[in-house]
Amino acid sequence: MTVHVPERDAESRPAGWTTTPPPTRDTSLAPEHVTETVPTDYKTVNGWGVDVEYQAKYPKELPSDVFTARGNVDYWQVPQDKVHLSIEHPNLTPVFGVSSAPGGLSGLLRDYAYNFGEGANRHWLTLLAADRVDILENLIGDIFRGRPDNYVREKGWSAKLKYEPGRNKRMMILGAIALGAVAAGVALYTLSDGDEDDD
Repeated sequence: MTVHVPERDAESRPAGWTTTPPPTRDTSLAPEHVTETVPTDYKTVNGWGVDVEYQAKYPKELPSDVFTARGNVDYWQVPQDKVHLSIEHPNLTPVFGVSSAPGGLSGLLRDYAYNFGEGANRHWLTLLAADRVDILENLIGDIFRGRPDNYVREKGWSAKLKYEPGRNKRMMILGAIALGAVAAGVALYTLSDGDEDDD
């Protein structure tokens, strides 16, 4: 099968340009394939070849000599910190982002996770655990640096108190019940402890 190339495009093609499939490609139909509705001449199909004739890249399209996924890359970004690499990939991409270098317990968890392929559950579950550990490490680190998080403001609790009064009433009732239960438990424990001392 050959692709229909309009004459205007055929004139602008460089020498050596071919529209036939490569010889290694198997273009034969499967035995169970229905051929009754397949036209014998594709040029008769309404609209055939329109995407070849009216391309946005016309007439600058040239034959490609790129045989790899990335082609020839002249400039590769050099990592300044440790960057984890999947075992499925031979090298880093030419450009990559590093938000923060891995470190601490979360970094060790990520080191462990990248020993396994991306199809393994332990790869992704370990990375999820590393993210949670990283949050805790940053919370503790901020406290030691003298810049603790304002958890009440950052979670929007003041806005919830202001704009969700119905929910506030429920939370206050539940809080009062919990506080009363704690107070009753402390009182019972104190009374029972006092009775043992009298004996």
